Amino acid sequence: MTKIDPEEELGRKCCTCFFKFIFTTGLGALILWLSLRAKKPKCSIQNFYIPALSKNLSSRDNTTLNFMVRCDNPNKDKGIYYDDVHLTFSTINTTTTNSSDLVLVANYTVPKFYQGHKKKAKKWGQVWPLNNQTVLRAVLPNGSAVFRLDLKTHVRFKIVFWKTKWYRRIKVGADVEVNGDGVKANEKEIKMEKSNFWKTHGYWSEFGFDDDVELTGDGAQKKGSKTKKSDSSLPLRSSFPIFVLMNLLVFFAIR
Repeated sequence: MTKIDPEEELGRKCCTCFFKFIFTTGLGALILWLSLRAKKPKCSIQNFYIPALSKNLSSRDNTTLNFMVRCDNPNKDKGIYYDDVHLTFSTINTTTTNSSDLVLVANYTVPKFYQGHKKKAKKWGQVWPLNNQTVLRAVLPNGSAVFRLDLKTHVRFKIVFWKTKWYRRIKVGADVEVNGDGVKANEKEIKMEKSNFWKTHGYWSEFGFDDDVELTGDGAQKKGSKTKKSDSSLPLRSSFPIFVLMNLLVFFAIR
């Protein structure tokens, strides 16, 4: 019977433990990445109606704007916590030749809410009073008018029983063409795409919200903070304890 050198046996055990650690680390990182990978909600404009622009009404004294925005959660196993959702309605300034020069029509805020996985949240709203003179000046010679709706909020995700500590910025918007009846010309939903509206216009400051501040868990500005940390670094830091725990569980499970 061949006698095994104790030092050689110790070396084999060390190599085995080392490769197990490498394997479990990689496996744990993969599982963690798959579990924490979250998709941003998809927003769209479903309804848009301005009675003052309707040719079928005898009076244009109605100063309301009615709308419905839908937010879809594309995640199969993650809920979404929304901060207050801020909406800005604007129209193109027809008194200038610059098509990017917008005139503010109204602001609206949807209170914070929670959305379950694979759920659709329909948010109806009515804005009033509108400045009808501003609205009527947006009407083109063919009787239609083009408005713009921009949305901004921050979201966090619920993963099983864990609520993420980091925020993801949502800044989207879309143009809405309104016909002579005062309703959205396109019967289909209008998908809201990534928007730079908040960088080029100063309306967001009216809400008292700075885009470059760090937030606390309740969405308030953190005392003494100057800049908000990037979305990519915060998930890794806040999920580190979970990663370590998963790594240890897998390591002892395959021993």
